[in-house]
Amino acid sequence: MSTFEGVEMHPHMFDHLIGRGLEPRTMPYTWRDVSLYGLGVGAQLKDLPYYYERSREGLKALPTFPLLPYINNITIDPITPLPDGTNEIVRDYLETILGRMPSGLHMAMDITLDGPIDAYKGTFMVKDKLNNVLDRGEGKGIVSDCAMQVYDIAGRHIATLHSYHCNFAFGGFGGPKFTSPKVEYPNREPDYVTAEFMAENIAAIYRLTGDTYPVHIEQELAESYGYPKPFIMGLCTYGFATRMAIQQVIPYQPERVKHIYMQIRNVCYPGRHVTLKTWKVEEGKLYFRLFDEEERVLLNNCILEYE
Repeated sequence: MSTFEGVEMHPHMFDHLIGRGLEPRTMPYTWRDVSLYGLGVGAQLKDLPYYYERSREGLKALPTFPLLPYINNITIDPITPLPDGTNEIVRDYLETILGRMPSGLHMAMDITLDGPIDAYKGTFMVKDKLNNVLDRGEGKGIVSDCAMQVYDIAGRHIATLHSYHCNFAFGGFGGPKFTSPKVEYPNREPDYVTAEFMAENIAAIYRLTGDTYPVHIEQELAESYGYPKPFIMGLCTYGFATRMAIQQVIPYQPERVKHIYMQIRNVCYPGRHVTLKTWKVEEGKLYFRLFDEEERVLLNNCILEYE
């Protein structure tokens, strides 16, 4: 049997974690939370429907708003000291058996929307579980496949979330293989190209929605992890790009979006411009990529589907 840091690896070493979840939780919200989220993912002064409750079009919740319960601690009940997502089930176990927390990253997020989102007031009821622990291969780590179901207070299904987190430990343990979806981008210039500025304080605003991991705000902590400065939350960048794509093709009609998938490839730093390049591959379907000023790919293999 092979080992990792002296711990024996085998194909069933994570089986006892599969199917586990956190207790059912709730997230009450009002128009203020929807407005704060809109501003936290870059809504500009002209974008009144995303943050002004009395806009002519009415307040509009972005389709990524139901992601908030996934990584949250201050707007969800019960409140926790730090965000407590399903991915922490695997991370906590790794810390227990290794005596340390291995480095990792949020790899991808998929959201399918089934129901309308009341932008003025509501309560999300959520249930989550760990679907699987997948093997990236020797030296590449493992991937936690996590799921969350989001309902409204009447029990109507709003969204299904699938999130993928990599931990750089136990690669090659022999479990089910991880495969990463690939988008075949058209061999032509994008149909839409939009550049926007990531404000210096965007992470400070976004963290008020509940994603309060300190690495996104503390300079010394970010440096201790090998980053030159605090970086933007992956789901903030995800929401930012979603808003940009909506504005390119179906402006101020976020309720038409039914499915979004993105892979997080690099950390995004505040105070820089980002560029979204989008291809309309068919009616109701977009492929896109998000780049920073250095042409690094921040988000890749991105899909947005709408009706």
